Amino acid sequence: MNYQELLHSPIVPSKIVPLIEKAIQNQVPVLILGEPGTGKELVAKIIHHLGERKEEPFHKIDCKFLTEEALQDHLHRILKEVGDTDQMGTLYLKEVGFLEEGNQLQILELLGDPIFQTTDEGSASKSPRFISSSSENLEAKVTQGRFSEDLYDRLSTLSVHIPPLRDRADEISAIAHHLMTEHSKKMKTRKLGIAIPALKLLESYGWPGNTRELERIILRCAIFSEGEHLTDRDLFFEIENEKTAFADYLRKADTKPAPASRPSTIEESLEPPLPLFFIELVHRIKNPLVSIKTFTQLLREKFNDAEFREYFYRIVSEDIDKIDSVLDGLLNYIKINTPIRKMNTVHTILEEILRKYERPFEEKKIKLFKKFQKNLPETIVHDEQLRYVLNSIVKYAAPSIPPDGSIGFLTKSCDLQKETGDAKVLSERDGRWIEILIIFTGYKRSTERLETALGIESFAQEETIELELRLVKEIIRKNRGIMRLEVSEKRPRTLISIRLPVERREVVYYPSTNG
Repeated sequence: MNYQELLHSPIVPSKIVPLIEKAIQNQVPVLILGEPGTGKELVAKIIHHLGERKEEPFHKIDCKFLTEEALQDHLHRILKEVGDTDQMGTLYLKEVGFLEEGNQLQILELLGDPIFQTTDEGSASKSPRFISSSSENLEAKVTQGRFSEDLYDRLSTLSVHIPPLRDRADEISAIAHHLMTEHSKKMKTRKLGIAIPALKLLESYGWPGNTRELERIILRCAIFSEGEHLTDRDLFFEIENEKTAFADYLRKADTKPAPASRPSTIEESLEPPLPLFFIELVHRIKNPLVSIKTFTQLLREKFNDAEFREYFYRIVSEDIDKIDSVLDGLLNYIKINTPIRKMNTVHTILEEILRKYERPFEEKKIKLFKKFQKNLPETIVHDEQLRYVLNSIVKYAAPSIPPDGSIGFLTKSCDLQKETGDAKVLSERDGRWIEILIIFTGYKRSTERLETALGIESFAQEETIELELRLVKEIIRKNRGIMRLEVSEKRPRTLISIRLPVERREVVYYPSTNG
């Protein structure tokens, strides 16, 4: 890891870089303060690996659950590792505020003695460089008599305070892009960046877990994202069963995409806005419950009586879980009583498919035109069949379009009153249909017909189009629709027209209660 680059990366707040550089240039004890997840250990490693002792080991001791005997064991292990090299390196005391009184005195003695030694004869070495960190208010603990004032004064010879991520909202974009780039290198994937809607969601969140939480979200989304850009839809990946603050935040976001149960539709509630009010109210209650439970878990460590500590945590947690369960039941009740109208499925599926072709079109400088009818009616064709049809046509068209060419999509609905021929099939369904027009420059030469040994052409005259379009045409025909293909070699231009019957009934469904 290049710690010099890391020091000047967006991960480290620029305003604390001068302090870190001072710590690197000196060997005095350093105290790093900040909320959990702000990167205190990372700063400690930067100070060590860029300082005079960078060739020496970095020893970490987590003080949170450290007994007096455990500290002795750690010190013996460190001396054993060092041996006769006299290279003690850096001793990093993580969450130093949790040190027991006896351990506080022992650390204070080590700080005042240039020789690092234990009770064993001959076990002595040059003292290490001390770096410690804390997410607690050590000054308050000193005032309360729970932390040695002398030890605090020695450890905080140079203090570095890392601000929480919520105070760095203007830096979240740069941090997210940096994390995306670094994880893309590790995972050997091609990720170019983060879409603006996704960035807006990230910048509007409070990040109680700070940079660690942001990194976890970026990593998870990068793994499951299919495109080269992280989108707002990637942030919503499989949050249905999550009970985290970030998941709750996304569920309340105004830009929430369609639910996983029907990802290809745009929803419209048939009910008055009262259910939305109840959903908002439930989430406003659930969010503080998450905070209270987290605070309770931290608070129980403050009680000296172990039996009372566990009793306190169990009672509060059980009450919170009961309230949470009731709220989940209320949400499910609202869902199964709130019908959702299926709308604009054709447009949503088209947009979904075109996103996959953004990069190929950009590379060939292909212009994309869209003219969609507002509130286009639903068709009788099933979503998956419709997706297959539209994807196959775009897949057929893309290689045929020359550089600097164009492709356009037009949708409309019409009445069939005086149509004849193939359109009779459509007019049987109340005379309503939708038409999808795909027009692109260039054309694809059809597979030449070959004669068999008997002199018979292998393909009939009307079946000379490519196999993928023949399959598409068959699906459309089975759904009582029609497809036409017109090719102009002079212009050159290709036009594909699809006409599909309109669904006469209003399609309604209810959200899943699994979320």
